[in-house]
Amino acid sequence: MIELKRDILSVLDMKDDFEQILNEALKMKSGQKKTQKKDPLKGKVLGMVFEKPSLRTRMSFEVGMTQLGGSAIYISPNEVQIGKRESVSDVANVLSRYVDVIMYRAFSNQVMRELAKHASVPVINGLDDMEHPCQCAADLLTVLEKKKALKGLQMVYVGDGNNVCNSLLLGCALVGMNMRAATPKSHRPDKDIVTKAEEIAKNTGAKIELMSNPFHACDGADVVYTDTWISMGQEAEKAEREALFLPYQVNDKLTEKANKDWLFLHCLPAHRDMEVSTAVIDGPHSVVFDQAENRMHAQKAILLAALSK
Repeated sequence: MIELKRDILSVLDMKDDFEQILNEALKMKSGQKKTQKKDPLKGKVLGMVFEKPSLRTRMSFEVGMTQLGGSAIYISPNEVQIGKRESVSDVANVLSRYVDVIMYRAFSNQVMRELAKHASVPVINGLDDMEHPCQCAADLLTVLEKKKALKGLQMVYVGDGNNVCNSLLLGCALVGMNMRAATPKSHRPDKDIVTKAEEIAKNTGAKIELMSNPFHACDGADVVYTDTWISMGQEAEKAEREALFLPYQVNDKLTEKANKDWLFLHCLPAHRDMEVSTAVIDGPHSVVFDQAENRMHAQKAILLAALSK
């Protein structure tokens, strides 16, 4: 009998237990969760493959795996060069002989899926050009922690309709949270993901909206979220992107019609006085460092879900 493995490459790979994963993460963070045995991942090894460097991804996965009793090995961009020094399938097969689970932080969703196809151990998406599912779990964990519930809240994403925005659309739809994505028309989120989010939302009662006016989007917001305008690999577009996205800066004026107790989220690293004003990110509505910490708690729950038998 072939033993099936659980890959978590998309938020959709958690569609059947997403809220359970969030609640497990919250319980572990608060100390309420008593695992059936101490060190549930004792003896397990996580291989962390990075094509893009990240402070939060490396630290949260490595510390989280250690807290669960396992160990983690960091593989830098220069050590593998997937598809260049070695084929994707060869890397997947070799890593599967050494580790129990792979976290891959990649440039390409296509390569992410190819690696998962050839790996015999679970693969977790640490980021690619289509989605950022672990970030989405941490984001909604943060909102759940602060607001005590998710269903019916209004999430507003402002800026570039990128991988973070894509995953948020799916995550919000799954938990019944309304989401508006305010982006330039030229930088809307992925059409297929929007369609999937809308289909899910029909069953959960969530409302998915795309728009270009960020002021209209922030009216009545419970959560306002933004991300960097210039991701790794887009440096040549810096001047063009800054000019295009300047009207989407999250500042006091943009958020003046948000609900009184609105939260500000940013996946970091942030560029103060670019996509967000210093007053907002360092202000009373900002929970970005709780959000950063929650990467670890969410990923611990994801690791347990991926490795549970």
